[in-house]
Amino acid sequence: MKIVGIALIVLGASLIVLEMHTLTIYLLATAAVLVAGGVTALAGGGVLWTLAAMVIAGVVALPLAHWIRGHLRNSASEDVSRDDTGHSVTVVEAAAGTLRVAYRGSTWNARLRDASAAVPQPGHTLIISAREGSTLVLEPPPSSL
Repeated sequence: MKIVGIALIVLGASLIVLEMHTLTIYLLATAAVLVAGGVTALAGGGVLWTLAAMVIAGVVALPLAHWIRGHLRNSASEDVSRDDTGHSVTVVEAAAGTLRVAYRGSTWNARLRDASAAVPQPGHTLIISAREGSTLVLEPPPSSL
């Protein structure tokens, strides 16, 4: 069981590292489940005790993660996302339905609000209508409607 315990702890540690990149909190909860199982297995618990520890940790950690995530919402970051609305961007690259646009001194991933619209060519100017994470949602400027 020691190899299983070590494997569970290594998997849990890997999820902790991945959590640092995603910031979802759910991977941290899943890592806690794996570490609880790993520690139990290393302490000499059999398969049943290891699984029981993982279930108990999951029943506690996952709802806790959901609650924490709900309370970590930051209205200031949502306001910043809304601040982008209405600004113009220039298409830098348009290939295979993926747009790259120049905005704030760098290039951003973007998509058209109307997926059926014609793909704009590089150099065209579009307007930001929303932001979904780091992807800008674009529409044509009012004068070209």
